[in-house]
Amino acid sequence: MHYLYIKAMEEKVRHLLSQKDLKVTRVRLLVLGLLLQNRAAMSHAEISSIIGEDNIDKVTLYRTLNAFVEKGLAHKVATEDRNWLYAVYEENHETHTSEDHAHFVCDECEKIYCFPVDQTSFEITTQKKQGFKIRSREVRLHGLCPICN
Repeated sequence: MHYLYIKAMEEKVRHLLSQKDLKVTRVRLLVLGLLLQNRAAMSHAEISSIIGEDNIDKVTLYRTLNAFVEKGLAHKVATEDRNWLYAVYEENHETHTSEDHAHFVCDECEKIYCFPVDQTSFEITTQKKQGFKIRSREVRLHGLCPICN
């Protein structure tokens, strides 16, 4: 990779970490940089294999990912077989919530991508009248990603 690109990415990651009052560490720089570069949500194992198990232990990676989720830098999405994947929804870290995007699942490669959605089009009123209390929403779309299409 080009040096200026790497430097710009590092500055962006440092800025995002400091915005969320997270200490800038080598591991956080590596993990958040990787999540920002990868469009698809990633598992703990995928992240660990790319960064290298010599550079990060499993517990530190779990703590790092959980800190990102707690601070709103990343979110978790469950796969069909109940494993967790982690993703960064880059467009707006300031106002991002887990409900402002949909998850696109590729039926071929099974990668999961985040798509912005207009939540007003998913407004639910009947259930509220019937006594249901909605705590969270998730929109999941299925199809083929550009690579598998």
